[in-house]
Amino acid sequence: MKKIAFIGLDAAGKTSIITAITKKFGFEDEVAKLTPTRRISRDTFKFLGIEFSRLDFGGQRVYRDDYLKHPEKYLNGIDLIFYVIDAQDFDRYIESIDYLEEILLHFKEIQEEVMVAILFHKFDPQLVDNVEINKRILTLKQALTRYSNDFDIFFFETSIFDIKSVMDAFSSGLSMLFDKMELVSNLFAEINKNYDAILISLFDTKGITLGEFYRPHLQLSHKLKIYELYLELQKRIISENKKVYEFSDVFENGERFSGVIEVLEFSKLDFYLLFIIEENVQNLEETVTLLDKIEAAKPQMENLILQLIQ
Repeated sequence: MKKIAFIGLDAAGKTSIITAITKKFGFEDEVAKLTPTRRISRDTFKFLGIEFSRLDFGGQRVYRDDYLKHPEKYLNGIDLIFYVIDAQDFDRYIESIDYLEEILLHFKEIQEEVMVAILFHKFDPQLVDNVEINKRILTLKQALTRYSNDFDIFFFETSIFDIKSVMDAFSSGLSMLFDKMELVSNLFAEINKNYDAILISLFDTKGITLGEFYRPHLQLSHKLKIYELYLELQKRIISENKKVYEFSDVFENGERFSGVIEVLEFSKLDFYLLFIIEENVQNLEETVTLLDKIEAAKPQMENLILQLIQ
């Protein structure tokens, strides 16, 4: 069993992130009712056939002091830390960094390797172009890079109002524990040379991304549109008990796109292959032909998935 932990100050949004990841659909009402986590909340899940223990560390001062006083009891054995910082709470930046430093110091002293994904959370969509908050986050990133000599540290900006940002951070974090996962994205990039796709992506049933290829410079709004569509398509496939679902839709700028989502089954594990291309409105037959061709690439994908789950 692998162990992952969500750690940070109280009110940083750790439990909200876990709730969004777990629920995926209709999590907003539950998030609104959340109360502060008391000490450590635990649950388990499986990914690629491996069981994970997920720990939600309550961030109140009394708990933090206890974790740091008895780190061998609470911290030892953790494989991956999602350290959550409230990006909007400027007044607690220093306190948050101090807490992270003490945690990392423990792992350095016991010479235990741990991956660290730092999430600048509550980075809501309306803040993406906010100059002040971006400058402050950049300053923190620069300060934290001094630990990169001792730890593998990665940065993400997340918001529960942008579920894809949360799932991308979680997926990327998990990928750190699977050496072969990057091969999926590499394979998609190679396959795309024959398709000029907008997106080729592989998800598990929880919405965790195993690998994906996006058209370079694809707008954020387009990415969000695609992810929202994926969630809706997954619900339709489950409710209608289908294995393949073809679709057509349009981006806000009027550009039409077509795609197919297909369930790939391996033993007791299901995966969702999502393939999207720009729609040729003058020649729809060409679009259909291109979508059909993706079948030719499936054996490579299936072989790679088998490598991941063995």
